[in-house]
Amino acid sequence: MIALRSLLLWSLSLAPAPPPTPVPEPAALERALAALPARPTIAEVQQAVVQRLALGPRSARRLLARARAAAALPSVQGEYDQTIDRDYQLDQAAGTADALTQDLGAGRGARVRATWELGRLVFNPDELRAARAILDAAAERERVLVAVTQLYFERQQLLLEIALLPARDGQEAIGRRVRVAELEAVLTGLTGLRF
Repeated sequence: MIALRSLLLWSLSLAPAPPPTPVPEPAALERALAALPARPTIAEVQQAVVQRLALGPRSARRLLARARAAAALPSVQGEYDQTIDRDYQLDQAAGTADALTQDLGAGRGARVRATWELGRLVFNPDELRAARAILDAAAERERVLVAVTQLYFERQQLLLEIALLPARDGQEAIGRRVRVAELEAVLTGLTGLRF
């Protein structure tokens, strides 16, 4: 076991190290940076993803305000009744003909009840749920912003590599282009912006 491990380490030490990546000249780097697409900016991307996913702080404040306002509203219950009565009466008197009479009756009724829970004006448990939802939305907003920012700058890095560093082979060149297209597709899907 030790001999196999030693042999593996020895063979790895004999493997040629990959050639170092050439460092681009500062002037070429500055030109490549200036040639990067100016639109959309990272601020536009971040704002678009927050708006598109409705994770902004304004929507969270509205949720809390609605929870507070809901305590002042009554809970309303309504009922509607409809009855149909059918009565038959048979009159049998001595010396007279028997009489069968039918009485049809119908009744309708409606009731509405409004109930205010005044204690909810002081403490409404829905506010706690709304506050928790606000915290969850803020955490999700932060997670999405970090992910979108990383994707945006990975795209920028790949565009710089394509402009400054020649690919070692065709596969690497194709891989870079495909990865840029993939990043742009994901960013477009999340933000609705064109890249």
